[in-house]
Formats: sequence, C-alpha cells, structure tokens
Amino acid sequence: MASRLSDGGLPPMYDETVGIQREGTSSKKTTLVVLCILFVELCERLTFYGLTANLVFYCRDVLKLSSPLPSTVALAFQGTCFFTPVIGGWLADTVTGRYNVIYGSSLLYIVGTALLTATTYNYPTAYALSIPVKGAFLAVSLILIAIATGGIKANVSPLGADQVKDEGQEMVQKFFDWFYWFIQVGSLIAFTAVVYVQQQVSFFYGYLLTALSMILATLLLLFGRNHYIVHSPKGSFLTDTLRIIGVGIKNKLRCKSYHIQSHWLDGAKDDMGGHFSEEVVEAVKSLVRLVPIFLTFIFYWTIFGQGLTTYLLQGSYMKLEITDKFTFPAASLSVFENASLLLLIPLIDRVVYPGLRRLGFNFTPLRRIGVGLIFAAGSVALAGIIEIVRKRYGRVKQNVFNTTIDASTMSVFYQVPQYILQGVSEALVSVTGLEFAYSQSPPELRGVVMGLCLAMIGLGYYVASLLASIVKHASHSKWYPDDLNKGTLECYLFLLAGLMLVNLAVFLYLALRYHYVADDPDSPEDYKHVKRKRSYKSVNSSSFSDISQNDLDTR
Repeated sequence: MASRLSDGGLPPMYDETVGIQREGTSSKKTTLVVLCILFVELCERLTFYGLTANLVFYCRDVLKLSSPLPSTVALAFQGTCFFTPVIGGWLADTVTGRYNVIYGSSLLYIVGTALLTATTYNYPTAYALSIPVKGAFLAVSLILIAIATGGIKANVSPLGADQVKDEGQEMVQKFFDWFYWFIQVGSLIAFTAVVYVQQQVSFFYGYLLTALSMILATLLLLFGRNHYIVHSPKGSFLTDTLRIIGVGIKNKLRCKSYHIQSHWLDGAKDDMGGHFSEEVVEAVKSLVRLVPIFLTFIFYWTIFGQGLTTYLLQGSYMKLEITDKFTFPAASLSVFENASLLLLIPLIDRVVYPGLRRLGFNFTPLRRIGVGLIFAAGSVALAGIIEIVRKRYGRVKQNVFNTTIDASTMSVFYQVPQYILQGVSEALVSVTGLEFAYSQSPPELRGVVMGLCLAMIGLGYYVASLLASIVKHASHSKWYPDDLNKGTLECYLFLLAGLMLVNLAVFLYLALRYHYVADDPDSPEDYKHVKRKRSYKSVNSSSFSDISQNDLDTR
C-alpha cells in the first residue's frame, strides 16, 4: 500500500494495497513535503544547468580540445541524460521504488559534482593535474551525473504528484504548474549567477556552487522522508513492450506468419502461440504506429542542440562587454529562450489557439509541430546570417575563460532573435509533441511513450554530435573551424536549415497520412477520424507510466 517512510529507514518493498494515503495527514504536512520535493527539483536543475551551460568552454579552454570535440562532449552528455531516465523509471517500477531511486541518485550526483569541482581547483604547481588527468576525471564525473540525473528526472515529479493525488486532479495540475515554475527558477539561477561566476571568477567556484546545490537538494529530500507517501514497486510495462516487439521481430526474420495474422506483432498474442493477451499486444501496436512521427523529432533535437554548442561558440566571438566592469556571459543568452517559452505557452494556450478555433481553424497537434519545425529551421538560418554579418564588423580583443579571442565588435545581443525563434519552436514542437504522444497512446503505455520521447531527444543530440564531426572532416575544418574568424561556420548552419526542411517534408508526408485516435466523443473533429478499438484492462499506473508531460524538461 501507499505508506509513509518509517523512522527505521527505507520504505517496505511490498505492501498489501497501493495508492491509499494514510488517513489523518494534515494539510500542513502535505504542503511541507511538496515544498521539499519542489526545492529538490529546483536545486537539481540548478546543478544540472550550471554543469552544462559552459561545458563547451571548459572542454575548449581548459582541456584544450579542438573543435568539434567540445561540442561532441556536451552533446553526448546531454543525449545520455535523456536515455537514463528510461532506466531510472524502470528501476523504480520494478525493484526499489521512487524514493529509493531518487535518494541513491542524489548521492551519486554529489559524488559526480564533488569530483568535477575538485578537478577544477587550481592546485599548487607541484600537485597540479595534467590535462589528460583532468579529462579522465571529467569523463567519470559526467558518467556519474548522467546516471544520477536519470534516476531523479524519471521519479521526482511522480513522487510529488503522489502527495496530492488524493486531493483531486486540480491539485495534481497545480503541483505540476508549480513544478515547471521551479524548474525555470533553477534554470534562471544557473544561466545567470552560476555561469557568471564560472566566466568571471573561475570554473572551480562555479562548479562548487552546483555541488553545494546538490547537497542542499539531498538534505531537503531527507527532511521530508518520514512523511512522504510512497508506493511499492510492481512492475513496468516497458519490459512487456520490449518482449512483444522482440517476438514480432523474431517472427518477421523467420518469415513466420499465420493465415489470420494482419500485423507483424500479432504473433505475440496468446491465441496465436505467443504469451501475451490480445489487449496488451493491441496497446503495443498503437504505440508502434507513432514511431514514424517520433523519428522526425530526432532532427529537431539536432537543431535544438546548436543552442547548447554552436550558438555559444558564436557568442564568444561577439562583443560580450557591456561596461568596463561587466562582461555578459555568453551562456546567459539562454535566458531569452526560457523567457520566450514561459511567455508564449500561456499566450498560445489562452489566446492563439482559442482565437483560431473561433475562426473555424483547428490547429491540431501535428499542424502545430509542423509550424514549430519551420521556426527551428529559421533559428539556425538566422544564426548563419548573423555569422556572415559578424565577420564584417571590426575586431576587439576579448578574454573568455582566460582565453584571448579576436572577437567581433558586433554585440552578442544580436543573437537574441535566434534564441527566441528556438524558444517558439520548443513551445510548438516539444510541448505539443508530448501532448500528441500522450493523447494518442493507451493509458497503460503512456510511461513507455514518454520514455520514447526522451529517447528521441537523446538521439537528436547524438546525431548533432556525429554530424559536427562529419562536417568537420568533410570540409577540412572550414565549416566547423577552431577559430570562427578563419572558417565558414555559416555554411554548417545553412546545411542544418536545409536538412530541417527535408525533415519537414518527411514529417508533412507522414502527418497527412496519419489518422488521429480518440476515446472521447467530445474530441475535436480532426480527432474523430478513427476511434481506438480496444478494450484494455483498467490498471493502476506505475511510476514509470505516470511520468508527467511537464516533467519532460528538454534542456
């Protein structure tokens, strides 16, 4: 059953019933534990963004890696961080429970951030670390942090929702609204205060702030441990989904079929010699039909990854000095993307979408995503134009992370529009994509679908990393140069814009052939093309299948 953590330690592994909150829980205690969880998320996101915001510059200026290796490291790390939540969610569902995964991941997080902080300390010459040793420590730190962030990301928002679930859906929605707000606060602190300390003081003190933030998160998690509502692990639909797909692939390779079989997954049904009920197999079939649409999201995240790498490098070659005493951190421009996202989401939800509906135009999820892909292409195309113009300006010596750069006198704030376009695209593609995935999948497989969405983000970052390396070698370092003043980075950016348009064409082809499914008779007309034919058994969702749309933070 749902239980409070006992004074004696970790929650029991199995209880008699699930989902029942102990009677007599006061509103004050509920508020306290929810605040603990919200601040845990704030501190974890502050730590994560603080670690990643200037990772490209750390690799370039401290480890002396030549391009595109700094971008490759940053993108590979970010990509991995979007795969590990799938494992974290599965582990909580099947073995340990949510709280235990979060707590263990927090301890791992502290080890990773502490190791990275210790590596960046300016030791006396006799004890100074060599660059290869620093690189090795960075690799170990990033691996630990990637594993840790997966455990927290997959479970912290469901744990928070569990605390208010019995108070009704409105309270759950309020929790997620505040959860998203706390994510943005953590992001804001990281992209302003932390990145400023890293750039103007030292990486050591900047990373020290992130380590202290994670220690605070762990203490807050422990503070409420005796009052959390926790659920026992009870299995994950992910395991069965993979088994069913495995059976289908095996039968396909063996050319095995049945005269009454209409789909390659039907062989997994128990009445056709498989080991799964018809309801479960039909659920997986409805998930598989979403995959072609999801695959087109990969290149969107390849484009999005430029904001974490290429845009930062471009910004470091533009004028960062605001006054004689203040230099603007290049990584802080992400604040404009965050701001555009926060302003745009309520605007389009409460003004744009209702207005279009009143005009008789149904701006369906796939239409929104298509428009968002256009904005993404516009962002990198504009960055290419900015790069051309930047090189026509005069030059000024500029110190960035103790490295002197022959920067353009063009202000870094000319990059703001490309970040805003990226924020608009995120509101239309990322947020809408999660809504689409959630509405078009069976309830019992929504956790698997959300995990699949995260995997697309990770693959997108991997593709961005691979593409940068390919372009670097194919262009003999001209399109992705070490010194942006001696190359043509704009060609790489225009290439990305062109590839996005090709990706858009594929997406439009798939979108035109897609038929929405709906269970609700009051769904909009465009959702009524096909009714979902199924009789799935009612199940109590496990933690992995309860992952909220708002929890899938994409940066």
